[in-house]
Amino acid sequence: MDLMLERKRVIVTGASRGIGRAIAETLLGEGARVAICARDATSLASAAAELGKHGEVYESSVDMSDSMAPAAFVEWATERLGGLDIVVSSVSAQAGNDYAASFQVDIEGANSLMRAALAQMPDHDDANIVCIGSRAGNVGVPWMPAYAAVKAATVSMVKSLALEVARRGIRVNVVSPGDVMFPGGSWDRAERDNPKLYKGILRENPLRRLARPEEIADVVAFIASPRASFITGANIMVDGGATRGLQI
Repeated sequence: MDLMLERKRVIVTGASRGIGRAIAETLLGEGARVAICARDATSLASAAAELGKHGEVYESSVDMSDSMAPAAFVEWATERLGGLDIVVSSVSAQAGNDYAASFQVDIEGANSLMRAALAQMPDHDDANIVCIGSRAGNVGVPWMPAYAAVKAATVSMVKSLALEVARRGIRVNVVSPGDVMFPGGSWDRAERDNPKLYKGILRENPLRRLARPEEIADVVAFIASPRASFITGANIMVDGGATRGLQI
């Protein structure tokens, strides 16, 4: 299936590794032109060098906890891309128990990014925003309550924003991964440092495995594409069936 993303102008945040990097690579593979950011300049430069083999990519080191940074990055990226069609907000503080830090990045930072992007986007259903949520926003997670709380709030924020901008033809959605394995990620560390927890998570998943970043990226690419033109205000779970409650 042609996702019709050729030459689309895309921002992907948190793209130095893991899910964000996989999303950037997948969109580049579909012919999109991509501007990426992450906080760590060194890892971002390394990622950009690899991603550049797949297409046109621009990178800028950005700290999304800085209140001015999201809008400044959108302006910078829009200038280089010559416009803006799609934003994928994949950054998270992952602050565990720290509610202030979690809210500052996952809610305030994401909102600033989206508001700045909407000021640059055309009024058309090819223009859209995808936020990366988490299964944690749908279930209780006692060891990381702040993270779970802001991921639940992300869904509510996106639902409200989707209704707000629907008249412009712009779509806004959430893709919520379950547990994802990638080098340097939390489950990579858990497999090494806390094998009991890791094995328990594997048993909990009906598919008896964790997701790969590219499996999340494929869903994001579809939701961001014109093929998903009637999907907005949705929270798409990509968790291997681990969330057992009825989603209504």
